[in-house]
Amino acid sequence: MYDLIIRNARIADGLGNPLVAGDLAVQDGRVAAVGEVTGEARQTYDAGGNVLAPGVVDLHTHYDAQLTWDQTASPAGALGVTTVVVGNCGFGIAPAPAKHRDAILANLAEVEGMSLGSLKAGTDTSYETFAEYMDLLKRKGVYPNVAVLASHTVFRTAVMGDAGSTRAATPDELAQMLDLFRDAMDAGAVGLGSSSNENHRGTGGLPIASRLADDDEFRAMMKVLAEYDHGVFMATFGEKHGIPFLEEMSKISGRPGCYAPMFYFSHQPDRAKGFMDQAEAARAKGLPVYCQASCQPLSLSFTLDKAYILKAMKHWPATEDKEELRQIFSDPAFRASFRETLAAEDSQHVFKGRWDWVPITITGLEKNKHMEGRTVAEVAEERGVDPFDFFLDLCLEEDFATKYTCYLLNMEEEGVGPLLVNDGTLICLSDAGAHNSLLCDAGFAMHLFGHWARDRGLFDLPTAIRKVTSDPANVYGIMDRGQLTKGAWADMILFDPETIGITKMERHFDLPAGGERLLREAPGLMGTWVNGVQVFDGENYLEVEAPGEVLTKFSSAPPTLGMNTGQMAAE
Repeated sequence: MYDLIIRNARIADGLGNPLVAGDLAVQDGRVAAVGEVTGEARQTYDAGGNVLAPGVVDLHTHYDAQLTWDQTASPAGALGVTTVVVGNCGFGIAPAPAKHRDAILANLAEVEGMSLGSLKAGTDTSYETFAEYMDLLKRKGVYPNVAVLASHTVFRTAVMGDAGSTRAATPDELAQMLDLFRDAMDAGAVGLGSSSNENHRGTGGLPIASRLADDDEFRAMMKVLAEYDHGVFMATFGEKHGIPFLEEMSKISGRPGCYAPMFYFSHQPDRAKGFMDQAEAARAKGLPVYCQASCQPLSLSFTLDKAYILKAMKHWPATEDKEELRQIFSDPAFRASFRETLAAEDSQHVFKGRWDWVPITITGLEKNKHMEGRTVAEVAEERGVDPFDFFLDLCLEEDFATKYTCYLLNMEEEGVGPLLVNDGTLICLSDAGAHNSLLCDAGFAMHLFGHWARDRGLFDLPTAIRKVTSDPANVYGIMDRGQLTKGAWADMILFDPETIGITKMERHFDLPAGGERLLREAPGLMGTWVNGVQVFDGENYLEVEAPGEVLTKFSSAPPTLGMNTGQMAAE
């Protein structure tokens, strides 16, 4: 007798093959049969002709801290995700020596736009080493499967303290960091996450620690990775490093390198395509180099006392004290200097003063409610005032209660589509678990299926499914997941392809200490299963014994992705 049979489904294998009408049986957490399944099961579910697909593998999340207080990694399962990778960009929470724990959490809060109060109130700190952190997750239990990247910035902070953000490491300090990396790999890390991105700043506005690593430190890390028969190097780069440097890292380690982030820049339309083409050329030479990209417009919602995206820009104040900010924002000299920042042609910052891409999301005063949903540019033009002046003045009038949304990247879909189709593009960049009050991009796959596949016709549905299931699992060596074939783990989602999508963001105050976050829902998603156990029923998470695995064993086989089976709509 099977544990579960899902009948009357249209089954996507996750490998890009056409959907097949039939049934799927589960035994001991794995797919036992696909097709016309005879026999009985302890539980039977009628799919009603909807699509049964592998669960989404989300390669770029920041649930590291949240998983210590929330088994579900909400909103992962409610948005079709069954496997998450944490530790991205090198911003994890382990190892955490007691004397540096506060600094690690404070840096994480700043660089990932998290509430430090929520992190301090919620994070279980009953660990110090990387292995103890992994054991903590196993002991608490997880709903999704979890793979953990070792964290470069955390290594530097654990060894060097605050000095990790101000200087290069000494030979002795580097040796200690390499030992920590080996400890993490021995404990089951999936590889290394790091960043040299100029926009990544920690507490007090200091560069995040990995930005102070010299190139030889990166090379030394890759030599350690080469000691293992598995692993990936995930790097968030800016102007200092690019695909050629990632090629070198893959050559040293012999392992896949993943560049992030690849967004379409309206002011640099050839930028992302250049990364994509360079990565494709590297793969043609036998070097497994890939790019992580988003299929959604990048937007951030914020109030001006916590303006995450603007803090990295020249002249914008680092303080969050409202009285200090009131004085600064009222000063004509500040306004003039920041206008210069916006106008600078050589600026690498993604916000370029496109006030037509900055809607007023929530107003604090009833008399201003009529502005909600309108852009700063629209209202400023109507009033005959400068849009930046209006942007600040509305905030001051409402005592910093005004919430704006800033659309930044991936706004021109004709430029985004070709990036998504390329088989070296790993569609992810959800940042789930981070930027909680600023965005919620965890439903990227639901948007891919509904908008890009169904509405735009960029892919057929089987290809869209492959792009977020077996492809990412393949590159990261996540074995027997991302596919519904006999013997694979039964990570599954059931959805209606005619209605699948994501809703607008809604505010919730359900983080520890009442912290705020924005959440979306996925209309059309009817259920999510992890290792054969249903965790989400289309409406709510289910109270079950946490079925996910903390993954510690990975494939050593080189990645072999699909060969552009998806077609551009214009072709």
